[in-house]
Amino acid sequence: MAAIVVTGAGGLIGSHLCEAFARAGWEVRAADRPGMECAQARAAGSSVASFELETPEGALALAELARGAELVAHCAFPADADDREAALAFVRAAAAAALAASAPLLLLSSCSVYGRPRNLPCEEGELKAPVDREGEARWAVEREAFRARRVRGLKLVVLRPALTYGPRQLRGMQAPLVIAALAARAERALWLPRRGPVVHAVHAVDVAQAALLLASESGGPASHDGRAFNVADDVPLPLEELTRALLQAAGAHEAGRLPYSPAPARLLLWLLRRLPNWMFWGPLNRRLARAWLAAFQGHPPVPPPLLGPEILEQLAADRYFDTRRLRALGFAPLQPSAIEGLAQLASESRAQGLLPGPRPQLDA
Repeated sequence: MAAIVVTGAGGLIGSHLCEAFARAGWEVRAADRPGMECAQARAAGSSVASFELETPEGALALAELARGAELVAHCAFPADADDREAALAFVRAAAAAALAASAPLLLLSSCSVYGRPRNLPCEEGELKAPVDREGEARWAVEREAFRARRVRGLKLVVLRPALTYGPRQLRGMQAPLVIAALAARAERALWLPRRGPVVHAVHAVDVAQAALLLASESGGPASHDGRAFNVADDVPLPLEELTRALLQAAGAHEAGRLPYSPAPARLLLWLLRRLPNWMFWGPLNRRLARAWLAAFQGHPPVPPPLLGPEILEQLAADRYFDTRRLRALGFAPLQPSAIEGLAQLASESRAQGLLPGPRPQLDA
């Protein structure tokens, strides 16, 4: 039985990798920081280890965990994108473990490394010019991994997913989905942007399928050493359609469409990035937290999602990606469009009690 080590196994992509590889018959060794539940990895039959990856002890524990493994998949990334040093320490430990095991490193990065692409659809060789904290940290992590490849002979393959969504998500697309669900509960209609930029998304299940495809290729990931692959679904959507899909998935109503222009949107984003937290984002997140608590009668299953200026970056430019390199290997997404994928996500989240339902109707 082939063995894989998955770091960040309690996260969105890491947990889906554990499930996909376990279903394919791999021995899955999951790792994450102490306190992460990793329930999905355990349910899939993975063995789970907990340690702080950025410490010397954690790096040694990961190297021991990787002994005899055929692949190390590195999904771990700090919750705070400002903590670049932790992100770099994570990838150094993962690279060292892969080298010690003579195994390739599959690095889960992000299409945020491209920033606002100059050429569309954006290919893997496009200039890397990240414009937000996460993109900058992801690109620093990639450069560190490629340095280990150049200097130490690491076998390296990089996956760059587009805007990712899926069950158990705590950031990203989950925040607007929660806002739409809370608006539906309060019976408030929401405004949509008129068309807006074109946005590419991908379901976490499909990111895991892409990783499994590369691992199952003849010669394994090592046959693609030094290459990066964009991962996205079939249908990039204008922001208007993506937002409408979110509203429909959450049961919210559309109030109308607001005019959209890239230049004012970028100016607004520039201002919101520079506002002190106490002036805008702090009050907004407190209001969201109160509505979240009220929706679950004071006992929510998970903390409310936090909003920040990074989520508005999708308003700033078209972002859709060329996935021909991955499709040439036979990749076909299970969720070809975010419209159907978000509807399924909302249904699953509501069934698991992770998304508030409509307000109970009082008897007359």
